[in-house]
Amino acid sequence: MSDILNNLSVVRVEAANRLTNVPVGVKVVRKDRERWAVTLKTAGKTVYSCNGAALPSDPCHVVVLPRGCSYSWECVEPGECLMVEFEAEGSADRAFSYELPDSSPIRGAFSRIERALTENAPDGPLECRFELYGIFLHLVKSRKRNYQPSSKMQMLAPAVSYIQNHYSDREITSSSLAERCGVSNVWFRKTFEKIYGMPPMRYLSELRLGKAQQILRSDYASIAQVAENVGFGSVYHFSRMFKEKTGMSPGEYAKSSRG
Repeated sequence: MSDILNNLSVVRVEAANRLTNVPVGVKVVRKDRERWAVTLKTAGKTVYSCNGAALPSDPCHVVVLPRGCSYSWECVEPGECLMVEFEAEGSADRAFSYELPDSSPIRGAFSRIERALTENAPDGPLECRFELYGIFLHLVKSRKRNYQPSSKMQMLAPAVSYIQNHYSDREITSSSLAERCGVSNVWFRKTFEKIYGMPPMRYLSELRLGKAQQILRSDYASIAQVAENVGFGSVYHFSRMFKEKTGMSPGEYAKSSRG
């Protein structure tokens, strides 16, 4: 599952607020939020409602409120609330919740942001963004830890791992991947396509072409070298597949990516 925080570019941290003495049982409605915010209750509980979903903010749950979203919130148990307000490129129409086994890293980062904003040092804005990105990383990793793959995904894991680590191997076939998983080729192909949305060999081809794009944006000796590095035995076949995917030949793509 993709996470919006992975691609969020922070422009500026505006405030680090500690909110206390919020009335219990009073629903507050907010429309078109002006900026992004991350909120955590160090004690008590507040419930945010957005697009029909109820999102708790308590010592074990952090809520991210995007710019532009509309929602309501209600304090159901009193306690201190920490909120970091920031400007960032991007918006979303709903709030997000993250479950945390330990929120102490979030609380520590909040305190450092709060101190940097108070001291108003020349490097303060950079330190605030650094700490906020640390919060993002902790939240994204917490969601990854909480994600439990299905038994079928676990059975396919050896094949996926091999593809990702050995995509340049020209001998990869659907049968060889199925063998690594200890299942029949028919079951492997049907199950792989159901879970990943494409046949296994197309998954491999998409990965190879993505790696080729990365190389073409960097340093390379020749198109033939790129094709070989990502597992294509034929430059012609590589160039044809690359153009089908990007609309450009490898040479044209490399030239355009360098401005």
